[in-house]
Amino acid sequence: MLEMTLHYGESPLHIRDISKAQDIPARFLEQILLQIKRAGYLRSRKGPNGGYTLSKPPENISVAEIIRVMDGPLAPIDCVSVTAHEVCPREKSCGLRWLWKKSRDAIAEILESTSFADVAEMTRKARNANQENEKISLPDKDK
Repeated sequence: MLEMTLHYGESPLHIRDISKAQDIPARFLEQILLQIKRAGYLRSRKGPNGGYTLSKPPENISVAEIIRVMDGPLAPIDCVSVTAHEVCPREKSCGLRWLWKKSRDAIAEILESTSFADVAEMTRKARNANQENEKISLPDKDK
């Protein structure tokens, strides 16, 4: 997703180019791309000018959406999951449940408010800073 965001608006990217740029084995990447495509976030085109492109602008795709497609719920445990809640017999008396829920809420807030356009922007800044041997500061979404 990051590589396609970095090249958004350009010609489709071939698996081999994404694989090389992101150090992901091509066979594994094929499976990843197919799963994301089935979820509606990618388009593919066959042929010499084919490849993969995002199906909508990267600023409209949150990191949380793709993590949910690939890995399922964001919750660290099922009893606090919004999308895959499973009842636990100790749910009402568990002293840790509040901590897991608070963790889930914090993670979800960050990942849902971060688009792939945001990640691409930070990637570009990091790459430029690396070329100039500078440090970058992480964005503070609260400001």
